[in-house]
Amino acid sequence: MPDPTFHFAILGLGNIARKFATDLALIPDAKLVAVGSRSQERAQAFAGEFGATFAAGSYEETFSGPRVDAVYIATPHVQHKELALICIEKGIPVICEKPLGLNITEVEAMIASARAHKVYLMEALWTRFLPSTLKLKELIDDGLIGEIQSIRSDFGFRAKDLATILSPAPASPPSELLVRNRILNPELGGGALLDIGIYPQFLSQFLLGAPEEIHATARLSPQGVDLDTQVTCRHAGGKLSHNYSTVLGRTKTEAVIIGSEASLHWHPRWHEPSSFSVLRGKDVPPENFYFDYEGANGYRYEAEAVMADVRAGRTENQLWSLEDSLTLHRTLTKVRNKVGVRYPGESA
Repeated sequence: MPDPTFHFAILGLGNIARKFATDLALIPDAKLVAVGSRSQERAQAFAGEFGATFAAGSYEETFSGPRVDAVYIATPHVQHKELALICIEKGIPVICEKPLGLNITEVEAMIASARAHKVYLMEALWTRFLPSTLKLKELIDDGLIGEIQSIRSDFGFRAKDLATILSPAPASPPSELLVRNRILNPELGGGALLDIGIYPQFLSQFLLGAPEEIHATARLSPQGVDLDTQVTCRHAGGKLSHNYSTVLGRTKTEAVIIGSEASLHWHPRWHEPSSFSVLRGKDVPPENFYFDYEGANGYRYEAEAVMADVRAGRTENQLWSLEDSLTLHRTLTKVRNKVGVRYPGESA
């Protein structure tokens, strides 16, 4: 009798992969069966910790083990396209950590391949699947706050090695520090925008649609990655979104959705398991919405969405479609062009 359990593999075994693997254990009919890393020792340690039966010291070797029903790609950005195409050509469904690709050209190539091979592909924008996000969207669609007028959201933390990188006389060679910290490394697609600025940009697109006009400014590192980025977008009807990301310091990481009748305050850190309040007036107490999340991370919801899609024979997800990813990455590429961030190997 065929095994009804859904088999996942993970490529790239960093911090986000650990969170994803932790949440998979909360899903009764899901199992992590294989992991792939560039280090056999690291793969074996990860497999032992999370119960995978197969550990590979290369990404390609990962698929020589047990049956894999979907693969989660959690490597640095620069490897997403290559690994996704390998999986797609093998006919293996893919959930790829955000950003789906470095730029719109890569994203278009990945989606074209998935569609040509009729293989499932989804960008892992996990925030879209959280119960807080679903409830917030339901209330907005029901007219609770009237018509959305504008959105403001942020995401910021202080990157390691930042002070040394920016100092006039670094204690260690900059190249050595960059190898240690992918956020600051242009060779790895570093910078605030693609790593965390993608969340505010997602939110503005999710609620207001694709921007019709984009204004952006950024502070760049000596190596050419964006450290501090402000994006203001004009959407249909003249509505504005203000999207801020930084690796220079920690921000509240909150969102405010301003409506004609009331506003929504999405509490810090809004992009992950969180709560929100409806704000109606200074003399009206806020109406608070809290959510009981099973598990510490909230990654189970995107994993369950992938499982349902693949089992139903779908090749993309309805909540976060391939067209949604294309729209988002057109915007992100335009923003990078405006602020002057170009990664090695990208065409002018």
